[in-house]
Amino acid sequence: MDNKWNNNKLEPVLITYNRAEDLMRTLDAFIAADLTWMTLHVLDNASTDNTKLVVNAAQKKWPNLTYHRNLYNIGGNANILRAVEITSSEYSWIIGDDDAWHLNDISDLCAALRDGDADIIRLGWLVSKQSRGLKEYAVDLASKESLLFASISMISATIVRRSIIIPHLPHAYMGACDAYPQLVPLLRAISRIPLIIYTLKHDLMTHTPSNAPGYYFGDLEWASSWFRVSRFIESSELRKLFLGEVMIYMSRKHPGKLNEFIRLVKKALNFKSLSVNQWPYLLSMMAYGTGYRLRMFWLMVIYALLPMKIAVLLRRFYMVIKNKNDSKLKCDRSRL
Repeated sequence: MDNKWNNNKLEPVLITYNRAEDLMRTLDAFIAADLTWMTLHVLDNASTDNTKLVVNAAQKKWPNLTYHRNLYNIGGNANILRAVEITSSEYSWIIGDDDAWHLNDISDLCAALRDGDADIIRLGWLVSKQSRGLKEYAVDLASKESLLFASISMISATIVRRSIIIPHLPHAYMGACDAYPQLVPLLRAISRIPLIIYTLKHDLMTHTPSNAPGYYFGDLEWASSWFRVSRFIESSELRKLFLGEVMIYMSRKHPGKLNEFIRLVKKALNFKSLSVNQWPYLLSMMAYGTGYRLRMFWLMVIYALLPMKIAVLLRRFYMVIKNKNDSKLKCDRSRL
């Protein structure tokens, strides 16, 4: 196993904000895997907790660990793009502070970096088994994998050739008000040049999404943001595939067109019952939803016509059923 790391090829940047415990676990995972010969940058978005102390403690074991701190909190999306700018290695890898890492064997990654053919290296999130260990063109994968764009939307799970990103940074900053600004360069490039994607043979990370207030979008805000990002895709065919992924992802436990629509209705009515206005998101999805405007029209009709009292009753009924199912699941597990 050859784990020789070339920092000219890749200097990862770990972004963090007020999650010192998560940051400590992530740094400890890299230290435990004996990766301290790697140059790693921590980009702190003006945390107010003990983030700096955590980094200082880790630096005693990791001399190649560099700490950067923003003077002000510039927002998570802007910090993702700033992470691109503070290094100049051939590839860019932006790491989140709260994922689970499996770093016992990184020989496949090191070999892919040495080879240098891939424009994008996927570390294992939402990838198909059939793609493992293969180099494929992005446009071909888009028609083969139902969640290709979702798989490269996760910063920790995606390494990108820097020369792909840099020409499109101005447009990425234009998309910073939406989610996934890191996707913008890839969406613009995919229609222009033949991007090659390599998928590692084994997962190096597991995404662990946070449910913390202010982090998790439970309503249609996330879906509408995904729709708006689609404006950077020049190919109408790829744009339709991209838009479809948010539907597939939301209903992945119960796939199918009808379930996709029901899922959207449930989200819209759930937050209507809580007096959280969904109209900005519905209108945005209608505006950018090429190929999906008919279902968005019917979703808006249902949202507009169903009285608030009925939405509240539906939510209560749903919560009763959910609580019963959760209790049954707990009982079943206790018997095991």
